[in-house]
Amino acid sequence: MADSDSFDALRRNVSELGRVLGETLVEQEGQELFDLEEHVRALAKARRAAPRAKRRALREALAETLVALDTPTAERVARAFAHYFQLVNLAEQYHRVRRRRHHARAKSPQTGQFGATLPALALSVPRARMEELLARASIELVFTAHPTEAQRRTVLDKHRRITSLLDRLDRIDPTPDESNEIARALREEVTLLWQTDEIRKERPRVGDEVKNVLFYLEEVIYPLVPRVYDALETALGAAYGAEIAVPPLLRFGSWVGADMDGNPNVTPEVLVDAGLAHATRAVGLHLKELGRLGEILSESTRWVGVSDELVASTERDHLLLPALAVDLEAHTQGEPYRRKLRWMEARLRATRDAFVRARAHAGAPTHFGHGYPSAQALLDDVRVLERSLAAHGGEHAGLTDVRALRRRVEVFGFALARLDVRVHAQWVRDAVREALWVAGERVVTTQDLRGALDGPRAPARPDSPGMRAMEALKATRERASEESAESFILSMAHGKDDMLATLVLARIAGLYRPDDGIAALSVVPLFETLDDLERCPHEIDDAIVDPTYARYLDLRLRRQEVMLGYSDSNKDGGILASSFALYRAQRALVLVGKRRGVSIKIFHGRGGSIGRGGGPAERAIHGLPPGSLDGHFKVTEQGEVIGWNYLLSDLAERHLERTISGVLSASLASDYPDDPELEAYERIFAEVAAASLETYRSLVRDERFVAYFEGATPLAEVSALPIGSRPARRTQASSLADLRAIPWVFAWTQSRHMVPGWFGAGRALGHLLRVHGVEVARRMRARWPFFASTLDAVALSLATSDMSIANEYASLVADRASARRLFASIARDHGRAVRAACTILDQPTLLAHMPAIARSIDLRNPYVDPLSFVQAELLRRKRTLERRGNEVPADLERAILLTINGVAAGLRTTG
Repeated sequence: MADSDSFDALRRNVSELGRVLGETLVEQEGQELFDLEEHVRALAKARRAAPRAKRRALREALAETLVALDTPTAERVARAFAHYFQLVNLAEQYHRVRRRRHHARAKSPQTGQFGATLPALALSVPRARMEELLARASIELVFTAHPTEAQRRTVLDKHRRITSLLDRLDRIDPTPDESNEIARALREEVTLLWQTDEIRKERPRVGDEVKNVLFYLEEVIYPLVPRVYDALETALGAAYGAEIAVPPLLRFGSWVGADMDGNPNVTPEVLVDAGLAHATRAVGLHLKELGRLGEILSESTRWVGVSDELVASTERDHLLLPALAVDLEAHTQGEPYRRKLRWMEARLRATRDAFVRARAHAGAPTHFGHGYPSAQALLDDVRVLERSLAAHGGEHAGLTDVRALRRRVEVFGFALARLDVRVHAQWVRDAVREALWVAGERVVTTQDLRGALDGPRAPARPDSPGMRAMEALKATRERASEESAESFILSMAHGKDDMLATLVLARIAGLYRPDDGIAALSVVPLFETLDDLERCPHEIDDAIVDPTYARYLDLRLRRQEVMLGYSDSNKDGGILASSFALYRAQRALVLVGKRRGVSIKIFHGRGGSIGRGGGPAERAIHGLPPGSLDGHFKVTEQGEVIGWNYLLSDLAERHLERTISGVLSASLASDYPDDPELEAYERIFAEVAAASLETYRSLVRDERFVAYFEGATPLAEVSALPIGSRPARRTQASSLADLRAIPWVFAWTQSRHMVPGWFGAGRALGHLLRVHGVEVARRMRARWPFFASTLDAVALSLATSDMSIANEYASLVADRASARRLFASIARDHGRAVRAACTILDQPTLLAHMPAIARSIDLRNPYVDPLSFVQAELLRRKRTLERRGNEVPADLERAILLTINGVAAGLRTTG
């Protein structure tokens, strides 16, 4: 059995999987391909290790080898490297599981685990304060509607089987026969992977994406949640020396099947069906747990008592449905828990059948008959069982299992994950203009909106996308459950008037009826550009003090959700300007909420990659402005992060622990300096952000830039890759502003430029050092979590970029002279940024303080580089054919897509 936390165990796994892949290549493709792949890898590895003076010769040797390859051979070489990275990623994921177990055996909690975080908090945070925070805490993780996961579901299933085989090797001391069996199974899975088409034949439908998210919710997260709560309560009890009950604070959400912004495939009908699919699966999972409890809770009244409450509850069931009593109670005489569970199963089965009928027949609200009308009704019955067991010797006789079901019903309800409906704010403006009969050029005024909300009658229903989206939200709540959908998110929101306009549509739909005390939706403006982020706090303040909107807030218990967009703000202004704009918006929103007596919940629209706000969740949480959490944290979990964080149960538990720990510790014990020192750092960083913005916009607003971006990256090919149901652009226009953030980041990543993750930092950090000095910069990093997390993100992006390879892609641009000038500008800022970051970090290399990540990058580069060179060569062939007006062969298109998959796996990031 492996019991080491060393890197050697990972290296052994990688070596073994690499050996198996090599044997598979020889068997399936012949020794010649294997030798060619090894030759290419050796050249790439030698090039990277060689002194600068010798790299050109090795580069030319590599280029000569690749130019000589025909397209089918180049495709097979690319596949070999891509498959290698699939296996390396699996080994690294499993090694994270191995390290977690090593720490558990050593009774040494990892950073971010409850056992490490809570004892430290207990030293300075009284128990009463901790309980107050837990009582109001809300942590919601939202899976997005535009996954960037480049792997097919069938491939992911094989990945899970391979990790289970690695797990078997770790957990047992295998006999020779067992070792042979595991080796045979590994060889079979790797061979099947090689024989499986890794590229989808067509884009997934929205329904496929819904199923993908449901896979993680059902197979990984649903079984895991009780364990996370148990671990939290155990750690709290150990830290405070007394039992602390944790209320339901964890929730899951999804945009999949609900994000209508820019995706014509997400229709109102799709939204309602997604809500019903979630409800059906949730009820099915709860029903399965009830059946399992029926097998466990065999207590007999001959030997143990039960509560009067439980007896009375079962009697009410009997009186309510006497026709079912004979069948349900025939075999449960003297077994009160089983009797109650049979009634619960019957009612929950009726609920599930109602949802199934509703999916098959669109129309009126769902009728549940004798089923449970809500998750709360089911939860009430579960608590009856729990209280009876707790009072009658059930602590070691099923109580743990009942509590686990209670946790699952609390967290997942009849929704599994609550759907957030997202539309473009312009849809809402257009719908309200139509509803209010505002013609011509006249602007819809605040007074118009107030009149529509305060008048005796709701305006007429407009026939528009915005109105249909609002009515779909209502239909989802009526036909699935009220918890299935609540938030109505406005992309590219301008402010207060958009929020009032949303209420007008909600009033027409019947979701907002202030005279009846009903406000059944959450209005969520999404601020995305730098200008919108600057204006955001003022607009929210205006809305709060507006008498008409204040009436809505009163019905929502003075709670307002605001979403901030990390992706588009980065595309608008670069990483440093974007990060600081987000930071300042949150700081100002906190002050607005305190001044107006409103609880403002900030929804962080972070992407998976650093260029879209990604990075380790715990680090990002601690970098948030002081006071911006207060126990409330909502964040998007996007494609590549879903697979990396949730494919394996142990990793999912680690991720949830770190997120919860981060929110609790950042809400209670801020590492931020006092106000005068903090304000001084903020003034300095304002200069840094301004310098970065100027540099960034001088690049992206250069008239030659779009041609460079399209030529020096596989943008067109990334946009064609069938990995998501939504198009790469919001409209048919071809402007940079219209391009979505995912293909923007994805394309730069593929070409190894990584512009969104660092560009502008060279000049900006240089300004910081030149004007304020290295000691100030280092003190800022040591004392200010925001600057520390931002600098680490920039350093990681710089380390994963590669200017020599990026130059290969720059050579693909048709206008070579302008390409050389733009690339020189990019490379110059990269060099400055590397030197400045190393100076501030006070270390010789960018990632010396992140050795595990540095080691992973160093190990991967010799294998990623060949894929990049192959991709550049194939793109060159394609561009040549296109310039000559010739048709591009299908095998060339396919080979390029394979290299995209491979580079994404090798760099472990897409968009």
